[in-house]
Amino acid sequence: MGEPKEFDQKRTSVAAKGVVTGGIAVGLALFMALTANSVALWADFAATGLDFLAIAIAWWGLRKAEAGKTGFFNYGFGRFESLLSIGIALLMVISFLCILGAVVVRLNNPVPLRGIGVFIGVILHSIFGVINTKLAVQSALLEKREKTALISAQKRIFIIKATANICMFAALSSSYLLSPYPWSYYFDPAAAILISAMLLAGATKVFNFSVRDLLDCAIEEQSQLLIIRAMVHHFDQYEQIHEIRTRNAGGKVYVEIFLEFDPEAKHSSVMRTIQSISREIKNDLGFAEVLVIPASKNG
Repeated sequence: MGEPKEFDQKRTSVAAKGVVTGGIAVGLALFMALTANSVALWADFAATGLDFLAIAIAWWGLRKAEAGKTGFFNYGFGRFESLLSIGIALLMVISFLCILGAVVVRLNNPVPLRGIGVFIGVILHSIFGVINTKLAVQSALLEKREKTALISAQKRIFIIKATANICMFAALSSSYLLSPYPWSYYFDPAAAILISAMLLAGATKVFNFSVRDLLDCAIEEQSQLLIIRAMVHHFDQYEQIHEIRTRNAGGKVYVEIFLEFDPEAKHSSVMRTIQSISREIKNDLGFAEVLVIPASKNG
């Protein structure tokens, strides 16, 4: 029980760091946008503000899930996390629309970048690029341990934020250094377009993954074959397979197997078989909850 609790605390900690750095980034993004005459920085401010709200929702959801988990009856939390992830995806779409509107205005009226906000932007985007890259890596490592909709959404947000930092650093630097050339005015809206495209792509992936997890889906054929293979490996340890139920929800595969055992078999022998089957299926499927249930001829 200690390891799952430690994992929950770690993933909540990553989200909490994102909330702190995101809150600081919102204030700094507003200052840079006000002083640099950059549509990309205004787009970055809108995206940063909504990203901060999305990370805050993720942090709140992870805390609720961590507080409510008992270690036994957790099916509902997969759907809870999926619903929150859909909310995050909607916020990312709103960010995309805000940025797109600003880009259209600036493409019709390109202007050079100026002001102290440009210099501050170059420095801060390099710093936050490192921070968000580190948080993205930590989220990716957490996702390898447990692939849930909320952790996946959190990872995508940090990846988008880190990539946006790199784009903004490049756009601000090149726009300022090449400001004597009129064609350099388009670096700014080009960076904003790239940021908005990443937001839309990320929102689409988060939404598709979350909606799929809200539905109880039968698992794919390859996973079914892995379950059958595990049953074949233990065919001499049980009498009959009564039923196998599978579903895919909340980022996990749930497997319920009803087996009939020899009535004369010892309890210890039955338990060893159950544990062996469960262990093999979990190892083969990865993110799986396996329940092997003894059954009788009469059900």
